[in-house]
Amino acid sequence: MTAPGTIAGSRAALPPAQAPGRRKVLLVGTLFVIAAGTVLIGALLAGYFSARDMVQAAGEPWPPEEVLLPNVPLFMGYLTLLMSSFTAQWAVSAITGRDRRQMYVAIGLTLLLGLAFVNALSFSWSQLGVAAESSRFATTMFAVTVTHLLVVIAAHLGFVVMGFRALGGQFSPDNREFVVSAAAFWHFSVAAGLVVWYCIWFLEGGP
Repeated sequence: MTAPGTIAGSRAALPPAQAPGRRKVLLVGTLFVIAAGTVLIGALLAGYFSARDMVQAAGEPWPPEEVLLPNVPLFMGYLTLLMSSFTAQWAVSAITGRDRRQMYVAIGLTLLLGLAFVNALSFSWSQLGVAAESSRFATTMFAVTVTHLLVVIAAHLGFVVMGFRALGGQFSPDNREFVVSAAAFWHFSVAAGLVVWYCIWFLEGGP
């Protein structure tokens, strides 16, 4: 009688022992998504530089002469995106310190700064005055920057979900995996943006 009871007791204790491992699934999945996104952005940039080399080898200007880069809005937009990385990490620090009020402020500021970047990038596209298929520069430039914009939008969705869950009181210092994962993906969107800015805009004559 003792042995079955002991076995039953050990089985009952097994799920709590496995629980910490399960809590890492979301974070590991986020890291895999970040790795896949890194490969995607890298492949698109490789295509951009390949098209650039082909056009310049043919003796044609890159970007086309009629394209005037709106350097100031672009610089301010990507600088704003960089600032949002600090507020995203602030949200993680706030919930670690059990300060929900600061967490709400950090989430709101992160979303606002991200939206400011989206607005600046959209404005910059309108200032370029080129269609997506008007030249190889336009085609490859839009392929890279639109993909990055979609990454930023995905990061926004993660923070919106996090905001609603935070309002519901679902996070704590011991239950912050979603917060860490959302912040990690946001940092990836910022890092990818800085690489895109350097490769697409700075190397083409930006500030």
